[in-house]
Amino acid sequence: MFRYVLLRLLYLIPTVLLVSFFTFAVGFYGPGDPIKVMMKENWNDEKAYQALREKYGFDRPFLVQYADYMVNAAKGDFGRSVLRVMPVRDLMFPALGVTAQLGLLALVSLAVFGIGLGVLAAVKQNTWVDYLIITVSIALQSVPVFVLAPILMIIVVLQLHLMNTPAGWDGILSSKVILPVFLLTGIALLTVVRQTREAVIQARQSDYVRTARAKGLPERLVLWRHILKNALTPVLTTLGLLTGWLLTGSIFIETIFSIPGFGSLYWGALKTRDYPVLIGTTLVVAIIIMLTNLIVDLCYSLLDPRVRVEQ
Repeated sequence: MFRYVLLRLLYLIPTVLLVSFFTFAVGFYGPGDPIKVMMKENWNDEKAYQALREKYGFDRPFLVQYADYMVNAAKGDFGRSVLRVMPVRDLMFPALGVTAQLGLLALVSLAVFGIGLGVLAAVKQNTWVDYLIITVSIALQSVPVFVLAPILMIIVVLQLHLMNTPAGWDGILSSKVILPVFLLTGIALLTVVRQTREAVIQARQSDYVRTARAKGLPERLVLWRHILKNALTPVLTTLGLLTGWLLTGSIFIETIFSIPGFGSLYWGALKTRDYPVLIGTTLVVAIIIMLTNLIVDLCYSLLDPRVRVEQ
């Protein structure tokens, strides 16, 4: 197991290098100039423009800038924001902390409701309960976030008067997280429900389940002891892939609800051509997603001993 983890960690290195290289290349050769954005209406002052390019190191060759950036990034230094004039690290990690809290809360909600509704739909296969669960899940995923969010705010705030201000961030214990978590859960609910439903239906038709029933085990024990343990393996893959997305945040949701998270930071940097922030956030997101996939692979051995043997 240790050798397997070590090899997977080593495989991350070339992937991170490729992601960072292409991201840096887009920032270097892409449209827009962060120095001109920073100078605003004074961008035509050529002397000041060249002085700022030299100050931030943008006048150096591409490979020199990239190599210098990666060396510093390995030490935890992702450069300085050209607009906020502060280290990118000091911008990223507080924002990542906010998004991580929101994303983990949404992941727990997604796991509980997604798996629970998927199991219920499988047990009640081809009944009105099954059709209702799938229909609602499809509806939540089909309606765009920028349409569903204002509708929910009108209903919750103006019609039901359940809260005064749905925007902002006061921690995960605040009522302000209810709508963002609901939207994050609703967007991905269909994926988990359908995956769980299909996995449970297939497991219920297996020989070992028929054997368990033949021994006289109650249907409840057959479901919890035999069906779910084997059915959750593909569901774990789905949740693992969604974890990276949830932890890095949804740009639309964080923007709509004025949440100072990772998505809002990325969107602000994209609008202002703040390339140091863009490159740093992209690199951190890539690392989070790859580590999440590694953790998911390791969790397989807890649900399926055969995976442990293959490793």
